[in-house]
Amino acid sequence: MNWSGSERRRFVRVKLPCKIIVYTPSEHIITAQTKDIGAGGVRVIIEESLDIHSMVGLEIYFRDEAILCEGRVVWVVSQDNSEARKKGLFDTGIEFFKIKEEDRCIINNMVESICLKKK
Repeated sequence: MNWSGSERRRFVRVKLPCKIIVYTPSEHIITAQTKDIGAGGVRVIIEESLDIHSMVGLEIYFRDEAILCEGRVVWVVSQDNSEARKKGLFDTGIEFFKIKEEDRCIINNMVESICLKKK
């Protein structure tokens, strides 16, 4: 994804591939891998273009435990490269909307741990 705008996130994100299950408003279930994640949301590449502002259910797996929450689709971008375009892949940003504070802390601690390792 080519992003030319300024970064407007409140939370740091890191590249962390985790299994994620997205429950769409049309009751379609999408299983994917996260591209990056932070305490405020997640980026995934999926084979469906979701509507901006639509609410989705999420299961995010760190190790063997799932974090269950709801999210709001904040942006969707069609993939640029030709292979991804053939498959109909969409880069999708989802903001956590309803998430337990303890689960947000788990994500934040994981992100901070990864950031410290990179220094």
